[in-house]
Amino acid sequence: MTDLINLEPWWRFAAALLIGALVGLEREFVQQRSGDQEFGGIRTFALMSLMGAVAAHITVRFGFLIFLVAYLGLILLLWASNLGPAMRGEEEGITTEVAALLVPLLGAMVVWDEPAIAAALGVVTALVLALKPVLHNLARRMSASDLRATLEFAIISAVILPLLPNRGFGPFEVLNPAQIWLLVVLVSGIGFLGYILMKVLGAEEGIGLTGLLGGLVSSTATTISFAGRSKTSAGLSSALAQGILLASAVMFPRMLIEVAIVNASLLPSVSIPLGAMLITVGVIVFVLWRRKSDHEESDKAAIQLGNPLRWQTAVTFALVFALVLVAVRAANEYLGSTGVYVASVLTGLTDVDSITLSVADLSLAGDLEASVASIAIALAALVNTTVKGVMVMSLGSQELRRVVLRAVAIVLAAGIVGTVVMVLIAV
Repeated sequence: MTDLINLEPWWRFAAALLIGALVGLEREFVQQRSGDQEFGGIRTFALMSLMGAVAAHITVRFGFLIFLVAYLGLILLLWASNLGPAMRGEEEGITTEVAALLVPLLGAMVVWDEPAIAAALGVVTALVLALKPVLHNLARRMSASDLRATLEFAIISAVILPLLPNRGFGPFEVLNPAQIWLLVVLVSGIGFLGYILMKVLGAEEGIGLTGLLGGLVSSTATTISFAGRSKTSAGLSSALAQGILLASAVMFPRMLIEVAIVNASLLPSVSIPLGAMLITVGVIVFVLWRRKSDHEESDKAAIQLGNPLRWQTAVTFALVFALVLVAVRAANEYLGSTGVYVASVLTGLTDVDSITLSVADLSLAGDLEASVASIAIALAALVNTTVKGVMVMSLGSQELRRVVLRAVAIVLAAGIVGTVVMVLIAV
């Protein structure tokens, strides 16, 4: 009976089949739409992935040579299938062939105890194949400055970041070079993502989507990126203002979710100020969207996109973050319980997640009163919202300042009223 319910290695073969079938499904779809007949479809790719899994399974007993022979045999088959068109002088791409070489390796990875990575790479492969028109169109529209920005971002994220030490230095050993530089990558990455989305989807749609996605990671970094862009890209201030407000709107439910996960007992109290700020900024974004003028619509074609990488802004933000880390640790070390509020204010200058998670956890453990934890979370949200206004004031264009500062003032008023109500209810 135990042998009957043992799923090894059958689930691995099934997973390999599904990964190959996913890639083959995309290839089959393209062939049906274009009318071009290539050597591989859903069945071929599924079987090639299964071949890789079976060959990998056999290597456990007979050695790696079996897998190598099977893979070389596949290469010969691919060469033979392309020999006829090549002799006739027909020029064809090799995208399908490259995918065919990759799929058996993904099937083998399932057997070699890497099923999650194999599945993820299978999805990515299918996605890259399906995005052919979008990627080709993007490449055709790329300028020399676009290529330079892409290479610069690759350097700061893939070259510099891995070289930095990932451990603490300095006062209290809280200065981690890798984590601090990661903020530079984050701010630059948000700007770069927005630039790509604007190229693909159009300015306003790309900015809006970047605001939402950036808000999931860091609304502060998104604000810095968008505020800096408003001075270099003519005609984008109104859309960038909405992007900043969208990122800010995402911050509040993100904090509520963190509280719900760590200490749900705080949720009824912190929902009052955070909910008030969320509703207020949501209404403002909706009003701005409805009031979009015909003049702005007509100017879309004239929009010029500047360099998406704001090195000076990103590095400055990272340095401020490093100083705040030292100040927060010092406040916790020397000020006792009063340091909770000080730490909340200081942390709110750059981030709200760390203080939200930490005080919620301390309250759950009984080391911090629930009312103190709730006030600390509300303070972090208020300070962070204020900081966004200061960033826009110092970095943004005149039009961006006009829109965002009014919105920030209204959101702060709603947050302050909500915090007061929360405190009165607690008393």
